[in-house]
Amino acid sequence: MKKQIFIILIGLITTLNIQAQTEKPNRKGFTAGASLGVGVLHFTDGMSEKTTRGGISLPNLKMGWFVSPRTAIYVNTVGQIYESDGVDRSFEGIIPSIQYWATNKWWVSAGYGASLDMRALYESEADSKKSEWGKGVLLSTGYEVLQRQKWALDIQSRLYMARVTQKEGGNLDATNFSLGVGISLF
Repeated sequence: MKKQIFIILIGLITTLNIQAQTEKPNRKGFTAGASLGVGVLHFTDGMSEKTTRGGISLPNLKMGWFVSPRTAIYVNTVGQIYESDGVDRSFEGIIPSIQYWATNKWWVSAGYGASLDMRALYESEADSKKSEWGKGVLLSTGYEVLQRQKWALDIQSRLYMARVTQKEGGNLDATNFSLGVGISLF
């Protein structure tokens, strides 16, 4: 037990030491980012509930431009892979958004754009139904745990809500909540 407490204490001191060496980020011009995490995807089909699925949340990429040191305009790709009828599919979004740093390390973001329910890229086209399009909303927040002049490492969460119109008729609504680790390049 003493050994475990010692290891935790050394880890905490090291983390605080890294934070003390934080450089002020140079937030201007072009910016890009990526994140990897886990998420929960829940579907509803009209009034009927469908199953909730957990899994890896990707692709989560973003590209944009800083309009001020605290505000950036991004195009985000968000999504999660799930299984339907024995075939992997991806529920994704292409969402333009605005990201604002409320403090030096904490940011919030919101956007509205296109949603897409499609086969996973590695699945055979013959095994899967066609892609379906719709609209989606993205709300996200993050905290930069490690900052450098040209990049930052953050812990982030996303809430993505979307509706796609099914070719057979009706709508498929989905809510995706994900937690992940991301990197942003300035």
